[in-house]
Amino acid sequence: MKRNRLALISTVSALALFGGGVLTAQTFMTSRIESRVGSELSKASGVSASIPFLDIPRNLASDSIRSANIDIKNFTLKENGTKTSLNIAASNISKDKPTLVGTLELTATIPILTIAKASEFGDAQIVGDTLQVAAGAGGMGKAILIPKYSNNQLYFEIESISVFGNEIPASSLPAEIQDQIKGKSQRSLTPPKGLKVKSVSINSKGLSIKMYGNNVRLGNLGL
Repeated sequence: MKRNRLALISTVSALALFGGGVLTAQTFMTSRIESRVGSELSKASGVSASIPFLDIPRNLASDSIRSANIDIKNFTLKENGTKTSLNIAASNISKDKPTLVGTLELTATIPILTIAKASEFGDAQIVGDTLQVAAGAGGMGKAILIPKYSNNQLYFEIESISVFGNEIPASSLPAEIQDQIKGKSQRSLTPPKGLKVKSVSINSKGLSIKMYGNNVRLGNLGL
């Protein structure tokens, strides 16, 4: 009985040591990823990374990291200085430099206040998955807008306008109104090399742009 108890204690101790070693390895790997992102994306700050606990043994024995999730609180777009936040879901990340990512999904989020200011939309606020802005004489009406992306252009379209409680669908509006909204909000958006725009949407954080790509160099995101 005493032997069994000693064997159990030894096993538990060994597992504790193993678990501690894995946690240390996980901390080391996430730190390396954060450092690598900081060095290859000079406009990024507030970088944090996480990797699945169960992937640690495989990551230690391989020349690549199986998967990681990377959050960047502040990232400045090179073309116009716009501040965004980024979330990167990456798979098959090379340990060599420059960092090559086998599969990458990037979500860039631009604050709505930034969009509203650049487009001169009045009284902009998020309502569900749309942007509501002032419309009409004196801003008495409300226009419901949805984001669109086409031919490297990001812009908004009117879904409907509400005036004194009466809702007018976009199909009943003159084409000139749609053109005005598109013209005020239209901005060029060229994805980084190796990425394609998957979707654009509105959420509680702002305007989110999803991109994806294969065999993407991490440093290309800064371009």
